[in-house]
Amino acid sequence: MSVLSRSITMVALTAALGASALSAQDAHRNENFRWSFGGQAGVLIYKTPTQSRGGQPMAGVNMLIKARRTGLLLAIDEVIGKDQTSSFSSSAAAGGTETVSFNDIRRYSATLVAYPFRSPVQPYIGLGFGILHVVNPQPVTNTSDAERSYAATAGSTGFGSLVGGIEFHLGGIMAFGQYQVTTAPRNQTVRGPSPAFATIASGHLIDGPTHSLAGGLRISFGSARESNGDY
Repeated sequence: MSVLSRSITMVALTAALGASALSAQDAHRNENFRWSFGGQAGVLIYKTPTQSRGGQPMAGVNMLIKARRTGLLLAIDEVIGKDQTSSFSSSAAAGGTETVSFNDIRRYSATLVAYPFRSPVQPYIGLGFGILHVVNPQPVTNTSDAERSYAATAGSTGFGSLVGGIEFHLGGIMAFGQYQVTTAPRNQTVRGPSPAFATIASGHLIDGPTHSLAGGLRISFGSARESNGDY
């Protein structure tokens, strides 16, 4: 083989390797700064003051705003139950304890996630916060409007959360599985008017931390930042 032929071969090989490397970099860049929307389904495991720990099915929607190695994950989940019970302390209830019935629980969460490394299968971990809300709790003993208001107060709480999951990239679609644990609800207290400020009702309808397992899909819908034109 002549020197010219060998030179042409080397140039072609170098160009091919360079194109392959650029293609791989472009694939990684295409995953950066993207909006993705999707849905998930799974189970929420929780307990109440009147029920032992158990799981209920849940379903929801989510949005991921992803940068290079971090992302913001927003989600709304609805836990679908039936004839669940709980209780809280109330001076207006017989015996000082009000029993409550409810069906669903709603969870709003925002999580800052981090991706340790890039690959078609990506693990992630995150810290977040949110609101856990028992939907329309109904007092059983005292059905007054005031007691309903106390039940609603006991049924809503903020939380901190830890999230861990894994994503599977399939073109513009991401399949994922995720575990989330939330902090235990703090005690909610309703006090009377001054000057005594006596406690009228207190407690929380969800007892202890909650755990959830979910899986779902997210679809990329474009860039999460403005285009810089030709630059």
